[in-house]
Amino acid sequence: MFKKILEVAQQAVGLDDFSQLKKGLRGLTQISTPLWERACDFVCNGGHPEVLLELQQDAPRAGKLLGRPGRLISGFYSYNMDKKDGALASESLRHRHQFHAQFDAGKLDAAVLTRLGKLLQAADQGDSLDRTGAPVPDWLHYVVNDALHASFDDTRATATIVNRRGWHVGLLVRLLEAEGEPAIAGLQMVFERSGLSDYERDRALPYLLVAGALDEYMLAHGELVEQLPGLLSASGKVQLARRLGGAPALADRFAAILVRLAVDGGKTVRTEAAPHLAAIPSERRVELLRQLLETGKTEERTQAAELLGRSLGPQQAALLESALAVETSKPVQAALRNALSWLGAASDAGANQLTVAPLPPAPPATRLGDDALQLLRANHAALLAKYRIDAQQEREDNQSGKHKYKWQQQALKRYEALKDEYLVGAIRVLNGEGQKGDDQPLRNNLVTSVVELQGKLAALPEFGMAQMARWIIATRHNSVRFWHDGFFQQWLARQDQAAFDLRLFDRAMREAGDQNDSVAMVCLASSWWGGKPQQMLDAAMVWPLFAERPELIDQGLGLRAVEKRQGVSAPELGTTLEILAMFPTLPVQWLPRVMEFALGEGKQHRAAAQQVLAGLPDIGKRVAEALGSSKQDMRIGAARWLSDLDYRAAVPALYEALDKESRETVIAALLTSLEKLGEDLAPRLSPEVLLAAARKGLKGKAPVGLAWFALDLLPACRWQDGAPVEPDIIRWWVVLACKLKEPGGNGLLLRYLSLLDEASRAALGETILRLFIEHDVRGPAMEVANAHAAANAPGRYQSYQDSAKRYPQYYSAQGKLTQEQVFDELRREKLSEYLGSAIGEKGILALAAYTPGQVALTLLQAYLRDHYPRRAQIEAMLDALADGHDPAVIQLLLGIARRYRTASVQEKARLLVERIAQGKGWSQDQLGDRTIPTGGFDDHGRLDLPYGERVFYVTLDGAMKPVLHNPDGKEIKALPEPRQDEAPEVAKEAKQQLASCKKELKQVITMQTARLYEAMCAGRVWPAQEWREYLLLHPIAGRLLQSLVWISEDAAGKTLLRPSEDGSLLDANDDEVTLAEGSHVRLAHASLLDAETIAAWQSHFKDYKLKPLFDQLTHQLPPAELIVGNSIVDREGWVGDTFGLRGAFGKQGYLRGQAEDGGVFTEYHKDFPSAGLRALIEFSGSGLPEEQMAAALKTLAFYRLPQSWRDEPLPLAEVPPVLLAESYADYHAVARSTGGYDAQWESKMPW
Repeated sequence: MFKKILEVAQQAVGLDDFSQLKKGLRGLTQISTPLWERACDFVCNGGHPEVLLELQQDAPRAGKLLGRPGRLISGFYSYNMDKKDGALASESLRHRHQFHAQFDAGKLDAAVLTRLGKLLQAADQGDSLDRTGAPVPDWLHYVVNDALHASFDDTRATATIVNRRGWHVGLLVRLLEAEGEPAIAGLQMVFERSGLSDYERDRALPYLLVAGALDEYMLAHGELVEQLPGLLSASGKVQLARRLGGAPALADRFAAILVRLAVDGGKTVRTEAAPHLAAIPSERRVELLRQLLETGKTEERTQAAELLGRSLGPQQAALLESALAVETSKPVQAALRNALSWLGAASDAGANQLTVAPLPPAPPATRLGDDALQLLRANHAALLAKYRIDAQQEREDNQSGKHKYKWQQQALKRYEALKDEYLVGAIRVLNGEGQKGDDQPLRNNLVTSVVELQGKLAALPEFGMAQMARWIIATRHNSVRFWHDGFFQQWLARQDQAAFDLRLFDRAMREAGDQNDSVAMVCLASSWWGGKPQQMLDAAMVWPLFAERPELIDQGLGLRAVEKRQGVSAPELGTTLEILAMFPTLPVQWLPRVMEFALGEGKQHRAAAQQVLAGLPDIGKRVAEALGSSKQDMRIGAARWLSDLDYRAAVPALYEALDKESRETVIAALLTSLEKLGEDLAPRLSPEVLLAAARKGLKGKAPVGLAWFALDLLPACRWQDGAPVEPDIIRWWVVLACKLKEPGGNGLLLRYLSLLDEASRAALGETILRLFIEHDVRGPAMEVANAHAAANAPGRYQSYQDSAKRYPQYYSAQGKLTQEQVFDELRREKLSEYLGSAIGEKGILALAAYTPGQVALTLLQAYLRDHYPRRAQIEAMLDALADGHDPAVIQLLLGIARRYRTASVQEKARLLVERIAQGKGWSQDQLGDRTIPTGGFDDHGRLDLPYGERVFYVTLDGAMKPVLHNPDGKEIKALPEPRQDEAPEVAKEAKQQLASCKKELKQVITMQTARLYEAMCAGRVWPAQEWREYLLLHPIAGRLLQSLVWISEDAAGKTLLRPSEDGSLLDANDDEVTLAEGSHVRLAHASLLDAETIAAWQSHFKDYKLKPLFDQLTHQLPPAELIVGNSIVDREGWVGDTFGLRGAFGKQGYLRGQAEDGGVFTEYHKDFPSAGLRALIEFSGSGLPEEQMAAALKTLAFYRLPQSWRDEPLPLAEVPPVLLAESYADYHAVARSTGGYDAQWESKMPW
């Protein structure tokens, strides 16, 4: 580095050498050479000042010819310029780059730079200027931007001490003072960023902020630094806090400023500055905060209290107590009490002795020998063989294909050129014996492919922890992603997970050269890959690393400034709390800060923080103290946490808080908590009390967003005893529900609903749900849509015609549309627009929990079909209706959890099913069995429809169709009109019951068929007693079971059977069988049976003229030679088109995969949640929106749920055999929809 600096210094520009600068203005010759000459004379010598006016006349072209010098973030692009203009502009930038790199700030007349800035300003006239927000003249912005960003030809290049040694704060001050500007403006130029976007602020002018000249200047001009906080914006203060906290000398000299920034009125500033307080010695930090407690503004005193409460120390509690005794501001008093409570919780916890097991001995040293080298050579040979075949195939395809490709041939040449010495060097590096430069070949992708091929090298016993660490460092994978690398995961899978102490691997990484805390950061840094160490290893293998490195937890909790690590993001709070939850005992130094998150205003990490603290002794006592907080969110959070902790000692405090509370949302939380803790709230839920609360609440301001809701449309309701409910009570419940914003899981609202009779709950729920959906899906009126179509149809029609002529391969379908069809298209588009949304009022859905199941199902299915992109609304409605536990709704949730187009909705349904099942103490499969709707049929399969004395009834025929009978048993097609002696309302109810039965029957058959099919694929086994009670004896599901073959297993062996129409169980020979005590039942499948048994059962079904519910006896396992890897490829290259494949996949129940970059998706999948697996069929790809084009099948593979894009396919041998056989059949069924195999398929694919 010193040598480079010396070389630059020797070339430094003096007083007379301006050749690079003049060349840096050469772009102006495109306007005129004399203009350029005058410009050079002005900048270098101060002559021809009139040139500035001339350049203003040629702006902004003159600025473009100089390379758009005001840029601070973007690069220079000349694609919209004349070719010669662009070339000269780029050349000008390169020469100015050299000028800025070489001038000596001590020798160069500062006026040259000032004049350069003014010339650039005149030439560009603000066209390209990015201002930082500092109150400095534009000419300074121009010359600084030009020097430190615009003149670099690569936007990734940065200014350094080597290439911009003359540029520092001292030079800025000289330039400003020479023009009569104050020196403080130079520091403002360094720190201010208010004129830039959030993305740009941390990327702009980083060189001005580096240590060195800036620190020296600040220490020498302390009086200027003292003024900065009052002059800078929030973004400027953030930069100032980072600089002060990043240098011990600055933190010591300007400790008072740093503390002031930590209590700043802006949250962003406080959040950035507070961790830097750790750079100030503890006693001095506490003293400065004490002074603020006494003399600061209200907001400053509040923040000072919080900061004192975050860390333990002998003085903090006493200071807080003293301050509380004299404090008069309620917000500050609340902050002081909170801080004392957090410190008190730490005191309650005591010393919390944490015993950390000694570091286990390092694994025995291993060394890769000749067998490893031979393995690499074999890997190389295997790759050569593969690419020779691929290259030959490519050459053959090129002979007949439309396009000529060389990818495979070029890859072959690269592998043929791969030297054996690279492989020898790789072994040396992995053994720690490499010389300088030996690791370079390991960064070659070819060497990486050879080393990682099929994980063979990592499978060698000699490939130990040290070898893996050296591989990660040598290949520069030492960032948070190394853990997710396939090669590493293959190696990790072979290690003893119960003994994989992260401390050992961290030591191995450090010995290999890691300087980024990579092992710790893969746990703490944010990552969207998933599968972090804390989610894969035992807690005892993870937390000791952080117990020995507490500063990492400090950084994650915001107690210490984050260290800069190359290529690694900062520790994340959420992952830090995950790590703390693994500690057997929470160390007390972190307890106050975690308490702050557990009860603070931020909701994102509240639950995780509460989980960390849940095991602390008597934590409920400290939580109860927060009931007196002045912050509404904290009071609500405390009430909920107390019930979660089941802390019954808090009941008196909850009642006391309830009697004082005036906020409706807090009252709701307190009542809910009390009821969960077992308190009888009947006295507080009497009609008189509820009416008084309602009238009081309705006098307040209703939520603005609820204005659309017509409260007068709410139905009349009755209490459980039949007495009428005052309408104001129901109206208030709607307003309150809207304010609570909790569509599901709100205990208080559910308790309110329980006070109503069943009919009222149903009517209220249906009204709420209908009104919510009606408002949410509102669209333009037909006349508006017609007007829109009429105005735009001619233009779109002509556009289609033009596009079809120019690009017939893409727009032929649009070109065939008539003007009327284009009109209809536009009208449909307009009608599909939404005029608003009801999601802001989702809380009212809590009152829809008891909507009748069939009504809810009808409304939801229509919404799911027509408005599926509105995920938030769908999730809110599912959340609300799940609370009613209606069987029809539960079955819908089960269906969505199994398969749905939107992952977040599917996950929401899965969590709701899990919640309901856990509440009942059942598994999810048991929940599905025990909540199958009956459609109104009794145990004998009969539904009575009384008309008074006459009773009509419904049964099911052999095809599972409802058959209506009159009282004499004769089949009729419809219910008659009531007689004069029969009540019309009774007849109307019977007709509604019949319609509901038909609809529910159809839904049950569809849903249970899907459940039974998945159960067959997953290999689900039922205890015989449960199978009989919940399935066989069910009036609808039992009929479905009669069309399937079952296997009964007990100690005596296996028996195949089929339930018959009379309730008996038959084998293939029509002999009756019985289920033994303790036996189990599962669905049969061809892959589990021999040919003779299959034939016998097929004959049985034929004899009985039965149509199987689905095919059990056809699909066999793939040939044995295909079940050796982790994917099946025997239909790869079968070519069809995107629309044909979409239809074929849809027919088999597969859903489209997520679109990747560019809007292209390359897979279809079918999930089997009960097996925890996903069948995934890859194809060549299709873009969104989809157009008809060639597409080819690729592979069939299986992944565990939930699937991450980094996951490896599951070995086929581990896939349940029935699931494998059925998915293989799907793969072949889709293939049959294509035109067959095409040897040149790859060359014909658009993707």
